[in-house]
Amino acid sequence: MRGSSAPWWAKNIPTIGITGAGIGISGGKSSLSEFLALGPSPVDDKHMTELRDVRTYQAKGRPTTTLDEGRILAAMEDVHLLAPLGLDTLAGAMKFDGGVIVRDAGPRKTYRVETTEGVLFVKIHRDVPLKRRLNVTGRGSSSPAHIEWDAISMMRKTGFDVPDPVAFGEEINLLGCPRRSFIITREVKGPQLDDMLENGYPNPNQLPERQARNQVLRDVAGMVRRFHSTGFYHKDLYLCHLIVTEDDRWGRPFFIDLERVDRDFPPRRRWLVKDLAALQYSAPATVTKADRLRFLLMYMSKTRVDAHTKRCVRDIVQKAHKIASHVPKFG
Repeated sequence: MRGSSAPWWAKNIPTIGITGAGIGISGGKSSLSEFLALGPSPVDDKHMTELRDVRTYQAKGRPTTTLDEGRILAAMEDVHLLAPLGLDTLAGAMKFDGGVIVRDAGPRKTYRVETTEGVLFVKIHRDVPLKRRLNVTGRGSSSPAHIEWDAISMMRKTGFDVPDPVAFGEEINLLGCPRRSFIITREVKGPQLDDMLENGYPNPNQLPERQARNQVLRDVAGMVRRFHSTGFYHKDLYLCHLIVTEDDRWGRPFFIDLERVDRDFPPRRRWLVKDLAALQYSAPATVTKADRLRFLLMYMSKTRVDAHTKRCVRDIVQKAHKIASHVPKFG
């Protein structure tokens, strides 16, 4: 747009507040409640006085190089790890059967591989559905590994915590989605957020119980709100896909399993509700009904329950019930 230094959506992103690793929202012209078509909302910025500077949290770039005649893109600092594992060619990756299988979804398998320089996760797609192979335009024409690699890159640049990318490879295809692809990332060390909450709210600093609960709820709500405010949605945002690393507060969550992450401006309400419903569905019993409502109010920057909040709660609960009734194809 002429005379404008930033796109319209960048000007309307709410200000992000943070204390330590805790993230929150301190206002802005466009709130998530507007994205959700729920109308304006009052903002509680009592605990949101500091700003999260993206430059501080933005991960450093990882220069890349190509292998196997352009079929593989790898981080230069990690490229030496690939050949000993037979992962320096696409053909070798498709034959890979090392490490421990941690996820078997038919044509997609994920392996945990220990190396002398840490643990790697190798996700291999040995086929994609015929409908996708025939897709010649848009997102569907990219391989699953390529989509996840791009999602990691975008989120790193936007200041979100994600696994370090090591390499990805795919068939060279002139038309349609490549059938075979793979991606390698480094391990994020820490427990899953659902497992952590199963044992109660983390409180390493011995805060009063309510304060410790609110700290976790506020940090996660602010992180998810910022994620959505910047146009992202995960589509599989279960608590098991948030890995908590050590931090001087209670922990620092990292997003993982980013194959389905997408980005739109403004984000589509359907996927925002899906993300919030996935969090609701995967929360253990230690997260009470009051906690869940408090989380939503923090996410929406509201201080009270109103008709708009009730509508949002209804939609999220309905979607959570659908998730609960879904039978996974691969268990």
